[in-house]
Amino acid sequence: MKLLLWDVDLTLVSTGGAGIRALDRAFHELYGWRAAMANVRPQGKTDPAIIREVCARHGMDGGAGGAGAVDGILARYVDYLVEEVRLSDRYAVLPGVGGILAELDARDDVVQGLATGNVEAGARIKLERGGLNAYFPFGGFGGVTLDRVDVVRAAARRAAEWSGQAFAPDRTYVIGDTPRDVDAGLRAGFRTVAVATGAHTVEQLREAGAHLVIRDFSTGRDQFMRSTRIA
Repeated sequence: MKLLLWDVDLTLVSTGGAGIRALDRAFHELYGWRAAMANVRPQGKTDPAIIREVCARHGMDGGAGGAGAVDGILARYVDYLVEEVRLSDRYAVLPGVGGILAELDARDDVVQGLATGNVEAGARIKLERGGLNAYFPFGGFGGVTLDRVDVVRAAARRAAEWSGQAFAPDRTYVIGDTPRDVDAGLRAGFRTVAVATGAHTVEQLREAGAHLVIRDFSTGRDQFMRSTRIA
């Protein structure tokens, strides 16, 4: 059995900036900050880490910008995200993703889950419009930690609980579009697949140490299937 743990943003789907707009609205409502996400690079970070970074930029110390503030911002963010994703005219399931997920879902030797910096509610909202949630019955999510490796490890634990079996590290694949995804997978001791559909190039993802790098899941489908020993 093989375990595939997928990132969400710019790996499976593009929301056309819906998450950034939803966070901007949440920060403005709660603190009056306009364009709070300007110049923030969210790629590969967990939602709580992004919020803490923005709070720190606005002078909120560890207490004021702590767990209570993060929870409050996340609650408003999720509310706004529903609308932003629904109205986004740039939402898309990324090339090749739908076909691969359907193909893998039909097999009995592959288990698929999520390993994403999104809180679970946010991840589900982003995947729902593309009809992808059914492929991922469990996952590791950013709401529990600031560190992506903890997300990956939580996803692997939940996979074992959900399936009733353990997955060998060399049969567990962490799939994402950023060096942080790659780093988390490597630190967890798993195989890593990087796709250059986000802000990072093939060369940058190779330099991060990914075991496999492809440009997208359309042109790279066969290579992905062979390299993960699924074909």
